[in-house]
Amino acid sequence: MVKRDPTKDNLAHPVPKSGATKSTVNGVLTALKVGNGLIAVLSGLLAAVMILYSSYVLYDTFVTDYQAYSSSWDLLKYKPEVSEAEPSQGKDLLSNVNKDYRAWLTVYDTTIDYPVMQGRDDLYYASHDVYGNASFTGAIYLAADNTWNFSDSYNLIYGHHMDNGAMFGALDAFVDLDYFKSHQEAVLVSESGVYDIEFFAVVSTDAYESQIYSVGNRAKEVIAFLSGSREFDAGIGTTVLVYDEAVAKGAKKVIALSTCADADTNGRLVVFGRMIRRGVEEEEEEPEEVKLTIHYLCGDEEIFPPFVEIYAPGDQYRVISPQYPGYTVDIEIVQGTITEDTIIYVHYVPQIHKLVIDYVYLDGTEASPTYRQEMQTGDVYDIESPVIEGYKATHLRITGQNPGRDEHYTVVYIPIGGPDPEDLMKPKPGHLGPTCIQMGICFE
Repeated sequence: MVKRDPTKDNLAHPVPKSGATKSTVNGVLTALKVGNGLIAVLSGLLAAVMILYSSYVLYDTFVTDYQAYSSSWDLLKYKPEVSEAEPSQGKDLLSNVNKDYRAWLTVYDTTIDYPVMQGRDDLYYASHDVYGNASFTGAIYLAADNTWNFSDSYNLIYGHHMDNGAMFGALDAFVDLDYFKSHQEAVLVSESGVYDIEFFAVVSTDAYESQIYSVGNRAKEVIAFLSGSREFDAGIGTTVLVYDEAVAKGAKKVIALSTCADADTNGRLVVFGRMIRRGVEEEEEEPEEVKLTIHYLCGDEEIFPPFVEIYAPGDQYRVISPQYPGYTVDIEIVQGTITEDTIIYVHYVPQIHKLVIDYVYLDGTEASPTYRQEMQTGDVYDIESPVIEGYKATHLRITGQNPGRDEHYTVVYIPIGGPDPEDLMKPKPGHLGPTCIQMGICFE
């Protein structure tokens, strides 16, 4: 057998005729091993960062959700205790911590147990907590346009919708009729007194519905809106999901709790309640008919007879204000829903008019600078014409009372010894008015 020479066996030990050498290949392999090690280290660091970030997000979410409950702020130490009709204030007063504190709201057997704040507008406490610190959860707050002591007949309170049921997230459950019936009671403790609350309606509405989001002494008007056809609702409209007519019928003072709804960007869920102040007897039953009276005033003077009409509570009214020449009316159409005897004042303001007096010679050139003045309808004026040596004026003074329109006069200066101004102002045969036909100048 012929033995092969291993140094000449190209199959067993192939050596490239050209290209990388063995040392080059070994260097590349070493570099790759180092690179793989670096990649492994970087991957580990990236994984650690992602784990830390995810942990932070989970922690932040937990803290945000937890802080949305009043118990997490240690706020319950400020909660007033109620004894009969008056709240008993302890040594810890939230009003001493924040002057924007208005009341404490508790909805029995729910997570709603919060202080009620009131900001300078309806945005501040949407992003600040009860201490005034920036917060995603915000605070529960009374509408800025409501009076601070809940003396309005319609009071509106806002709160964020939290998925964990905190703040006003618990209102979602009220759309279920059985839950609603078992959770109709709440209490509001304010500095002015204690109000027991009995809920009577749950409504899905739009954030721009003025009938719901306009506050003040409008309780009966709001109830009339909820029980009416609501054919002119704004945006997505208003749907009454739950309604207790017996409670609503006797409501003289109403509170509304408003929060966001998940389904729509502008969607809102609102729960309405009847407010009854402890220690105060309720008013008599609503009358069968009510009276609308409209007074039309210019200053303190009544310029038209009053409009008086009898309606049934809840009726719609629409009255067009009469026009008064030379005056602007502040309410052109008086309209709304009447729920009680109502008096409305319509004011007429005099319009602004211009008084212009031109001073010219017979040839139409300017004799003296034009006089200009703004005045209201009915203003009296007495303007003396300038004296120009060697000339006499067609009017020594311009006097009158503004009739409710702009007025323009022309005073002509005639050389002494020239035509008589009275002759120039006499109507010429076949012409109307005091006009100087020859010169084309009008005398008013």
